[in-house]
This record gives sequence, structure tokens and C-alpha cells, in this order.
Amino acid sequence: MVNTEAIIRHALQEGIKITLLVNKIDRLILELRIKPTDAYYKIKHTIEEINTFIRSARFHGQGNRAHHSGNSGIDPDPELRLSPENGNVAFGSTDMAWCFTLRSFAQMYADTYGSLDASAFADRLWGDIYFNNETRKFARKASDPERSRTFVHFILDPLYKLYSHVLSEETDDLKRTLASLNITLKPVMYKMDVRPLLKVVLDQFFGPATGLVDMIVEHIPSPVAGAPIKVERTYTGPQTSELATSMKACDAEGPLMVQITKLYHTTDAQSFRAFGRVLSGTLRKDVQVKVLGEGYSPEDEEDMVKPTVEGLWISESR
Repeated sequence: MVNTEAIIRHALQEGIKITLLVNKIDRLILELRIKPTDAYYKIKHTIEEINTFIRSARFHGQGNRAHHSGNSGIDPDPELRLSPENGNVAFGSTDMAWCFTLRSFAQMYADTYGSLDASAFADRLWGDIYFNNETRKFARKASDPERSRTFVHFILDPLYKLYSHVLSEETDDLKRTLASLNITLKPVMYKMDVRPLLKVVLDQFFGPATGLVDMIVEHIPSPVAGAPIKVERTYTGPQTSELATSMKACDAEGPLMVQITKLYHTTDAQSFRAFGRVLSGTLRKDVQVKVLGEGYSPEDEEDMVKPTVEGLWISESR
């Protein structure tokens, strides 16, 4: 989508680390109704499309330097590549409130079966890797043309099976499937409508959706670590000023500086609520602040107003 491309360009321009959440995975099951193997190809193609766009956007962003260096558009920086095996790609369904990475899914197997190296298992859950049920070993080539890749065998097949059993509304079959997964529901829950029942089952299957947070913690710099490059790339004032120094240090006692990233209009469309990140200082209710518009400059302060902070909604994100 155009918006996704704009976000990627912005991230590359500002030197922001990128992680990817492939959302709406359940649409492959519920709407497109494609086979698990085809779903794998579609997911893989989507991820590669994004990697191709990243390489292209970075290549064109480098301008003539890329041509002088003989760069043909293939970015040599492995840090920019998004791949499930690198841990910087997650899969999810915000509609059904579940999310996982290869590592978090591998951990589910480890928690269920024990004596399993979740990290080593996760490394084998993406790409052209196959599992031989007879030898209980992994291989780079399929011994049988019908054999599925590990991502299909260990992740998509069970997920498809879970969805299909709930949607079939065959209570006995569903009970047997859930019992094999150590999922227990109260008898009254089996009488729920399909959609809420599916959500309850998936919630128990996936448990706490820690995969997304784990991915962010591992791959995205903390506010303190990421502040210097953010200020250097986005702040247009003097980098040696007190303001810049305070923002680079995330100094809560320094001058108040907030970067507004989005505006949400109120229900009456008469005003906006501002969503922003506090880069330094401390924002408090009833404090007067200067709101600088896009046309503001120290020489021309016309595009500036001085409102009072009416309320705060805190988001403790990274």
C-alpha cells in the first residue's frame, strides 16, 4: 500500500530501525481459503516485496553515490533485511488478538513437549527446510514431493486445523482437537457463537502475545539509545544547543520538547488531540506550551499558538 511505502521511505531517511508485522494472516484461511502451502508462498512473497522496496528506496535515496560504487540496487547491509529467521518479522491477526514470531511459536512447542531447544527449532521454521517424520530429522531437500516446509508443517497446518475445527461447529471433534493441545473450555463455551468461540480458543492456544514485544525489545533501540540519531536526523535547530543536548540525553529535567506525530480530531470536529513523543522535559496538565506549525521559524513566529495542556493520555511505548 502507498502508506506502507511512505512509512518505509521515512524510516530509511531518518535511520529508524524497521520491524515487520504481517497482519491479517487469518484472512488466508477465512476469506481466500487457500491451502497452507499456498499461504506460505503468499506470505513469503509479501515479505520479499517489502525487502525489494527497501533495497530500491535505499538505492534511489543514495543517488549518484550508488552508481559510482557500482551498486546495482542490491543493498549489502544485512541489517536492513526483514526475514522471520532474523527475528524481525512477526505474524498476527489483530482482529483475533494473536501474534507470534518463529521464536515465540517454537517456545510454545518447547513448553508443551519439553526438552526442546526453542531457539534452534525456530531457526528451522522458515525457508526450504523440511522435517522427516520417520527419521525425526530436518533436511534442506524434501525426500517426498508431497512433504511440506517446516513453516507449513509446524505452524500453518496446526493453525488451519484449529480454525477449521472451530468453524465446523462439530463439538466432539473440536473437544478432541483441543484436548490434544491441552486446551480446556467450560461446557457452556461450546454453545457460544463461532466468532467469540474462535477468539477464546485462539487466546488459549497462543497465550500471552509476547512475540511482538520481544521482537521490538531485541531489534528496536531503547529511547535513550535511539535518541541521538533521531535528534540529529529530525531536529532542524543547532545540534550544539541546550535543546538538542537535552533531547539526545532524554533528560526529563530539561526543557520541554514534544514531537507531534499525529493529530486526531474530536468527535465534534472542532479541535484535535495530539499524539506525540516527549523528547525531553516533562509534560504536565495545565501547562502552557508553544505549538509550532509547519511554517514556523525563529524569524517568523506567525505559525505558532500558545494553548494550555487540557489532559494527558500516556502511552508507554518505545
